[in-house]
Amino acid sequence: MYKIHKIQNRRYIGSKIKLLPFIDKVLNSEKINFNTCADLFAGTGVVSEHFLSQNKKVYINDNLFSNYIFYNAWLSNKKYSSEKISKWLDYYNQSTDYIKDNYFSDTFSGTYFSYNNAKFIGSVREHLENIKKDLTEREFCILLSSLLYSADKIANTVGHYEAFLSSEPIEIKIKLLPLEIKRYKYQPIITCQNANVIAKDINVDLTYIDPPYNARQYVNFYHILENIAEWKKLSVSGKTLKFPRNEKKSDYSKSKALHFLMDLVAELKTKYIMLSYNNTYQANSEASNNKIKFNEIVNLLSGFGKLKIYDSDYKFFNSGKTFFDGHKEFLFVCKIK
Repeated sequence: MYKIHKIQNRRYIGSKIKLLPFIDKVLNSEKINFNTCADLFAGTGVVSEHFLSQNKKVYINDNLFSNYIFYNAWLSNKKYSSEKISKWLDYYNQSTDYIKDNYFSDTFSGTYFSYNNAKFIGSVREHLENIKKDLTEREFCILLSSLLYSADKIANTVGHYEAFLSSEPIEIKIKLLPLEIKRYKYQPIITCQNANVIAKDINVDLTYIDPPYNARQYVNFYHILENIAEWKKLSVSGKTLKFPRNEKKSDYSKSKALHFLMDLVAELKTKYIMLSYNNTYQANSEASNNKIKFNEIVNLLSGFGKLKIYDSDYKFFNSGKTFFDGHKEFLFVCKIK
């Protein structure tokens, strides 16, 4: 059992934690020396953290607010009081006087969480909102990240929130853990935006791109965490209890995905583009089939500079319907003309 939350200890589809040695190998093979980089679809943030640890200046972006909270907790250099963090974690773990019925227990009991677990999660989140004015932005993000990671570990799911398990949620004691926080040489720029909108304002040596390529929307996979993070107490609908989220859905999971990738690449001011891609277009599930094909990326990037392609065997997330053999992860490396 974990005694501390680490940024990589998260159940997240498409996480690149196991791909980091492959990324380094390709960068070394290409002799790419860079000081500044952008991670425009940062997901878990592990690639950004990897580059920050190498003393790079990093621009970190993702369109999910919950991920933005995580980046500000783990990857920022902004001030926080470790004593204040410890005080509130102890309070949440040891006291019960703040726990009462709330939006979260009323909405999600008996589905993604047991009644008592849902009441705990919602009570902590409501209390955080009440003391927000007495916290720095980073202190708030650290405490909220601890809640989100702890809740995610005991959720009644297969690892995402597209649906909950048919079995009754198990009553599990939730403990909010401290975060493993490092100090980096440079303060990253952290945003929560549409990558295509901000691309024209970014000027870096290396741009790392890892967009979603299939019909599976990340906001559908992580709507519960997004709901807790934003705490707008929105009404939910359907069997899986999702809130209205059309503005959060990625264009890269739609039929015009290639068009949006073309626009993104055309706007970038960068010396190198490194693009992650996996061959899920061979999957058995239609929703897992890629919206952008391998040859389309080859043709696109070849038009902007010298392109090289590297591949590595990689274990693909299996939701029960998407298993297939011969899965590979590709890195397209384009040296811009």
